[in-house]
Amino acid sequence: MQKLNILSYLCFSIAITAAIIASSFITSHFFYSHYLKFILFVEIISPIIGIILGSFGKPGKPKQIAIILNSLFFILFSLLALLNLWIMTFGK
Repeated sequence: MQKLNILSYLCFSIAITAAIIASSFITSHFFYSHYLKFILFVEIISPIIGIILGSFGKPGKPKQIAIILNSLFFILFSLLALLNLWIMTFGK
């Protein structure tokens, strides 16, 4: 069960890395059209998986911290990435 907490932290770090990459290269039109959808998808899905893994982890402070970090990242950044992905997919 301790491994699930570690995997939850790993999902959080993957989401942070995806957010940094997306914000760094959002001005490039080539990157925007080809790879940004995948990176936004990773940015959206990673905290969700992290919350799920954290909820099945070993009880204690690390579990609470993992769930809180992934939840805050999802609320603050992933919802905006989801909106951006929606606009890129269905908007003009």
